[in-house]
Amino acid sequence: MKVINYFTTLSICLALVLLLGINVSTLAQQSPYIIDVHLHGSWPESDDEKYREHLLTQMHNNKVKLAVISLTDYDHIANWKEAAPKQFLAGVMLACPRNLKEPLYKCFPTSEGWVDINWLRDMVKAEKIHAIHELGLNYYGILPSNPRFAPYFSLAAELDIPVGIHTQRGPPPGAKNSLRSDPACCPNYDPEVGNPALLRPVLDKHQNLRIWIQHVGAGRAGGYEPFWSETLALLKDYPNVYLDLSITNGPLPIAQYESSLKKLIQAGFGDRIMFGSDNLPYELILKRLDSMKWMSEAQRQAILFKNAETFFKLK
Repeated sequence: MKVINYFTTLSICLALVLLLGINVSTLAQQSPYIIDVHLHGSWPESDDEKYREHLLTQMHNNKVKLAVISLTDYDHIANWKEAAPKQFLAGVMLACPRNLKEPLYKCFPTSEGWVDINWLRDMVKAEKIHAIHELGLNYYGILPSNPRFAPYFSLAAELDIPVGIHTQRGPPPGAKNSLRSDPACCPNYDPEVGNPALLRPVLDKHQNLRIWIQHVGAGRAGGYEPFWSETLALLKDYPNVYLDLSITNGPLPIAQYESSLKKLIQAGFGDRIMFGSDNLPYELILKRLDSMKWMSEAQRQAILFKNAETFFKLK
């Protein structure tokens, strides 16, 4: 989960792209299209139109046909989904973390960071919302089995909409381009709540629930190591669990990104990995994926769009 600000985060990332001389990747040129399952819109106080046009330009330039975008307020359905219905599947952020100073909540501020369940039901039935994304367990510091989450998981199972969940221990305090870069944010942050094994009671209760775990393979030494054994065990036991690597495929060392992909594919989960940018420059991510010559074309296309088509039941 990132704080998305057009004038800071993206300008820094795009400056890096220009500095490195990265062009549209060979992978983007060769792939029929790409589906991005991990994107964020702007906060309620941000300039939606300018940022949306920027994202749509980046998507077009890199053949990203469709993106699953996390929205943070009630009027964002009109600002994003209705403004570009063919480009976005809309999701809503859940359990917006609390700040220590105003504004106390950066998403769904009028309902204290929790999207209204009745409004959500209506929007799903109207086919304006297609997912719950991103559920920030770490940031809020409560377990997925907490009763506060129960109505949302029940609704997702009932109406067959997928849920994207922030897993892994990070980001660490002060991490740039994240909510935790603000020292006033997230007083209840708990890195251990990002353990994917904690999702088991929810998946056992709702056996048809589709969950994709996010930031798989993310983290480094110093208390923020990845939950690899728990992640692989969850994928083995629950075929309706998919994943995106998001942060792992962007700013982390490419050796860690490549190691994560190999670990997942060798374990037999190449058909569950989905492409997720988390708003990092597509050119950067695709060029890194391009460099992994050991991958077959079928494996690349599975990651870039085929697995997402299966998971999201796209026609």
